[in-house]
Amino acid sequence: MSDTLVYVYKSEKKSGRYLYLKNKDMFSLVPNELLNAFGPLKFVMMFALSKHKKIEKISVQELEKALDEKGYFIRIDLLSDEENLINQERKYRGLAPLSKEELDDMFK
Repeated sequence: MSDTLVYVYKSEKKSGRYLYLKNKDMFSLVPNELLNAFGPLKFVMMFALSKHKKIEKISVQELEKALDEKGYFIRIDLLSDEENLINQERKYRGLAPLSKEELDDMFK
């Protein structure tokens, strides 16, 4: 594992939305649609990836792979079924809700 520095931003518009960047303020690597969906971003922390064996709600390997391949990683915390718009829509259409694993797969 390298000594990659990771820069973390959170959405000021929507709670539970985080953007991890390989380079500070390098938003040009993130598609405009994603940036627009996040709204204004606030820098919250920087950390060395090699110093962490575990990161909240994501694996270190998953984060490192995304940063190496794309230069960014998006984390969206689904806080409750009320905030989970996908499952709300599925319920409205009479479909079974998706599991957390199925939802996670949609955002990879």
